[in-house]
Amino acid sequence: MSETYTVADYLFDRVAEAGASEVFGVPGDFNLPFLDNVLAHPKLDWVGNNNELNAGYCADGYARLRGFAAMVTTFGVGELSAINATAGSYAEYAPVLHIVGAPARATQASGLKVHHTLGDGKFTHFYDMARPVTCAQAWLTPANAASEIDRVIRTILVERRPGYLLLSPDVARAPIYRPDTTLTADMDSVTSSAALTAFEQAATEFLAGTTATVLADLLVHRLGAQKTLTDFLATSKLPYATLAWGKTLVNESSPNFAGVYAGRASSERAREAVEDCERLITCGVEFTDNTTAGFSMKLDADRIIQIDASQATVGGRPFAPIHIKDAIAAVSRAADKAGVTAHQLQPVVKEQQTPIDEDSQLKQDDLWEIFSEWLPSDSIVVADQGTSFFGMADRNMPDGSMFIGQPLWGSIGYTLPAALGAGIADRNRRSVLLIGDGSAQLSVQEISVMLREKINPLLIIINNSGYTVERAIHGPNQEYNDIATYDWQKVPAALGGNDNNSLVLKASTPRELRETLATAEATRDKLVLLEIMMERDDIPRLLKTITEALAESSRK
Repeated sequence: MSETYTVADYLFDRVAEAGASEVFGVPGDFNLPFLDNVLAHPKLDWVGNNNELNAGYCADGYARLRGFAAMVTTFGVGELSAINATAGSYAEYAPVLHIVGAPARATQASGLKVHHTLGDGKFTHFYDMARPVTCAQAWLTPANAASEIDRVIRTILVERRPGYLLLSPDVARAPIYRPDTTLTADMDSVTSSAALTAFEQAATEFLAGTTATVLADLLVHRLGAQKTLTDFLATSKLPYATLAWGKTLVNESSPNFAGVYAGRASSERAREAVEDCERLITCGVEFTDNTTAGFSMKLDADRIIQIDASQATVGGRPFAPIHIKDAIAAVSRAADKAGVTAHQLQPVVKEQQTPIDEDSQLKQDDLWEIFSEWLPSDSIVVADQGTSFFGMADRNMPDGSMFIGQPLWGSIGYTLPAALGAGIADRNRRSVLLIGDGSAQLSVQEISVMLREKINPLLIIINNSGYTVERAIHGPNQEYNDIATYDWQKVPAALGGNDNNSLVLKASTPRELRETLATAEATRDKLVLLEIMMERDDIPRLLKTITEALAESSRK
């Protein structure tokens, strides 16, 4: 056994093999020894964050592009700071490996009152807390390290959810054999050939002589089935829609795109395509209150082919186990054999709008119309769960762009570090952050890391004096929806910005918005912060409908 190859070496070799080239986190005395292994690794770079919560958000954004991310925190105080982010990654299928530096095994055995613990001599509390928000966990020892590291990472890659490894410095230093084989996530084992054959036959019979629409959502992306879906839509010519959770999963510029389906908040074209078709084929769809205006969809199970992560259902009859990618391919073949035809879409109706007064106070609906028309096709748009997310949810985005939100977990402040992680994951594309002033205050520190990492994002801060999305739900004039006032024009400078690496802009009117967006597009060699001044209580149309539904449900 080599004395120089250690458990830490093995772990970070596997991290690199899984697809990460950066490791995020915050140093602490229990993880410092094996952070040296990260720095020494030829395929990994360390990205230190300002706190563990931001590190988790950052890793989440990175994982959504790369398919895998890793972060390191210290025991207790560090991991509990990050657990909110880990829970969000679990809810929204972001595959992040959380590596926690723990006290040495002898310290744990002593039962002493050690710092970063509850002082009761027990060291399992936080490991137990991680169980509900991770798909796999392991407490590493020299004996189990190789098998457990492989098991946890493989489970993360298959299930596309976070995992947890607890690593003591003494275990990290322990010698271990190098692996002879590469780490693979075997998707083939997920699908039963008999179930797949039966599903395809049932789907063929179910679709025969009917018209159909396809409704897709984020699980298609998370579970690696996006190309399979794209091929299905191209060959079948069926109309399709997504939920806001799955925006940019499909080509939104195609005439076959019906729009974003949001229950009663949908456009009539999208609602009719999904609710009134003879057959509806759902792919990776998970309905949430935020994406369906309080579960206001009207869908009958007996006319739906439902494709989930590892199961497919035809008119309520289940077939399992079938991986989502195999099920979509099977329903594509079934649609062809059945001769299914496209549900006739209603024509696109452009709402009659009053011409924009270019020099008037900018309004929410005008903001998102102007922004979506300007948006470059290489953009990674990261929209916080407020006016930004709902303002963009029903706007078509250019093919090739990517939309990231967090409508299920909905943790405010998530998107600023997530935009950092996404920008690091793909440095050839530009991260465009859309965030309110209230949300931005929670994680603004990561602007300093954006500047250090030179990812040059466009940060659009919607300054509407507080928690506007909360005001829309309840308490529009209550002081708990107010925030302290920041001078956003000075924030980049306070966090390391200067004339060489950053540009700060401001807009209050449609004309100023168009001009500043043009300037931002021409300034790709710097971080650009664009502060947009908005009226406090102005909200997008979609958000108005959804907040009314949420407020109504909260009163029941």
